[in-house]
Amino acid sequence: MTSQIYSQKKFVPTPPERGSFPLDHEGLCKKQFLLYASCLRKNAQDTSQCRQDAQNYLACRMDNNLMEKTEWSKLGFHDQSSKTDQKAPEEQKQ
Repeated sequence: MTSQIYSQKKFVPTPPERGSFPLDHEGLCKKQFLLYASCLRKNAQDTSQCRQDAQNYLACRMDNNLMEKTEWSKLGFHDQSSKTDQKAPEEQKQ
């Protein structure tokens, strides 16, 4: 029985690739999270229907320093980054 204990491999945890993902202890983005979660429930876990809620939640986390600020295209919002790029020249004209 003791031979089984000594032959077991030791588990070595590895850190996440992109750093830590701090928890929102103060509830700064709780409203956005709940909106996203309810959208997922309404749409049978279809994330494509809840893209705007997901983006709002991630934007809140970035604004409150709960995650590093990252380009939307790197987070899977390719269509959103192109829309914001197109809006910028229009706003400059006004």
